[in-house]
Amino acid sequence: MKVVDFFRKNGIDLESKTLLVAASGGPDSMALLDMLKNLQAKKNFQLMAAHFNHQLREDSEEESELLKKYCDEKNVPLFIAKWPKEEQPQVGIEAAARHARYAFLTQIAKENKADYLLTAHHGDDLLENILLKFIRSGNPEEMNSLQRVGEMHGVKLLRPLLGYSKDELLQYNQAHRIDFITDLTNQADETMRNRLRHHVVPLLKKENPALIKNALFFSQKMDELIDYVDEKNIAVGQLERFLNVAYRIKSEKLKRLTTKERTFFWQRMIWQKYHRRVNENLGNFAVIEYQNYFYLYKKQNISEVKKQVISLNQPFVFKNRKMVLYTERKAGIKLIGDFWFKPNTAFSVGELTAGSKLLLQNGHHVKAKKKFAENAIPLALRPFCLAIYAENEPIFVEKIYQNQNWIKNGKHYFLYNS
Repeated sequence: MKVVDFFRKNGIDLESKTLLVAASGGPDSMALLDMLKNLQAKKNFQLMAAHFNHQLREDSEEESELLKKYCDEKNVPLFIAKWPKEEQPQVGIEAAARHARYAFLTQIAKENKADYLLTAHHGDDLLENILLKFIRSGNPEEMNSLQRVGEMHGVKLLRPLLGYSKDELLQYNQAHRIDFITDLTNQADETMRNRLRHHVVPLLKKENPALIKNALFFSQKMDELIDYVDEKNIAVGQLERFLNVAYRIKSEKLKRLTTKERTFFWQRMIWQKYHRRVNENLGNFAVIEYQNYFYLYKKQNISEVKKQVISLNQPFVFKNRKMVLYTERKAGIKLIGDFWFKPNTAFSVGELTAGSKLLLQNGHHVKAKKKFAENAIPLALRPFCLAIYAENEPIFVEKIYQNQNWIKNGKHYFLYNS
């Protein structure tokens, strides 16, 4: 079986592993689920399935019922979630559905400690993807986005059916009497993918019946080239996570790269860190150099966060980050910062007010912007540095400042991510 060859050629040992299959109830995922079920006894791995009901079609409930029936009969654990109607946008619903689906799948994979998440993308999907991306952008990396082995939100992603054509999977289902639901929306010519599938791909296959094989060969060669480039990028250096909204690297690490090489470096970093494909202008991302560092971050509208009173040892949220100010040190959690102040103090948190000055040990004040500059924090990222206030004065600013006055019988406070 080609699916067995996939694991062998990619050096994937299934012994004692946990596999989670993204199952839609369609012919492709049902074939994959059944192939793996038949292989399970020989390779001794745990098999699970997960289904995300988008609630976008009338037969969506039928898919769930079909999967429940199959998984009950085959003793395969099944996880099902529905996409609430109120969360479905009026525009861009396909992209939103994809995001919601993979968020659910990766969450289930992590919660159940799955070693791999498997999708049922096949050779025809790969060929269509290459043609679509060629038409839309011509970017080779985008044309190779359906990789055999990849990663999604920290979960290892496998596509073991890329060597199969759609017809082969339908033949498998017929031979093994596997029931499935046909998505009738795939029959319409409303989308470019469907038009390519119905009118262009059949003509190309007539010209060369080995077209699917060639598409897979193209993808494999692109994988090799990208792996080579990634090795070069690793040699440049690793990005450091900064304030949970950016990444940075010392400027000297990139000094030997040409302008084109730097652009490609940032394109790869954006793909690896944010899972977004961008062209030479980096799309909705920015790279700036400041105080001997390069910073990479996603452009976004920054709404001002007003000060809020917090309770000690209780979580609070700042700029989508969940934090806790503890009255004692915590083991096994990375410390954001710490400071000494009076016991039984009421603290509030928020952004540092523009033009703020910080009290030094000698009784003088220093402008906050000077401390930001000394600590190499560019203007665009300063609003993301948490400030803690007591008695209407900033006594702690993330990355740059902590209270410097000696306090008799003072209390030690510790700030952590929650």
